[in-house]
Amino acid sequence: MYLNRLEFKNDVFIGIDPRCRIGTGVCLILSSITISHPLILGGCILGLFLCLIRDIPTVLLRLIPVNLLAVVLWLTLPLSGLDVRTALGEALVYTLRINTAALLYMVTIIPLGPGGLANALIKLRCPDKLTALFLLTYRYIFVMYERVFVSVRSMLIRRPRQSTLGRWSSYTAVFGTALISAVQRAQKAGKAMEVRGFDGVIPMTRMFSWKGRDTLFLSVGLSLSCILRILDRLLTGKLWNF
Repeated sequence: MYLNRLEFKNDVFIGIDPRCRIGTGVCLILSSITISHPLILGGCILGLFLCLIRDIPTVLLRLIPVNLLAVVLWLTLPLSGLDVRTALGEALVYTLRINTAALLYMVTIIPLGPGGLANALIKLRCPDKLTALFLLTYRYIFVMYERVFVSVRSMLIRRPRQSTLGRWSSYTAVFGTALISAVQRAQKAGKAMEVRGFDGVIPMTRMFSWKGRDTLFLSVGLSLSCILRILDRLLTGKLWNF
């Protein structure tokens, strides 16, 4: 989940209970990473792209770090010890799997945002302090990112000519300063929250209830995950190993 320019502006399944979305998303993601047939994975990717068509620029930017892992895999194919055809097939399936899982995550869970996800976790009876830790950590990661980004940009603009060793020493100083500042800021924020009566539990900020459409949505998601697995087994000839 990113802030600012990488946030999703449109939600395909707005109005669906967040608990239902989380359950459906997890089920579909677990099914997608077991599918081995490239045509099924490719069809899933195409359908998910159509669901996210209004946020395509954001989707493509989010997929860049996901596919960096796939690029590393493709580059290390000669070291796998497999024959070329088998290695290419395995790399293709792996690439399609991680893209399918990432797109499913973007469709079902990411649009909830940190607040919606935190409310859903509270409603699912997750430990209150664990939910509070998730929400606070999520926010603070971006506070640290902004500080490091600004410091690095400032250093690049103002620094004199440096050797490679001097340049890396400067980066070390930037990250070290950011970590020290983060610890100090966290201590101040913790004391301020304690003074204001914070007991480690974040209350729910949104109320929602399970409806008939949520049951239908969950049923369709579970059925689709089973159908995809059965179809994959049929096409790969492994139905009896299901």
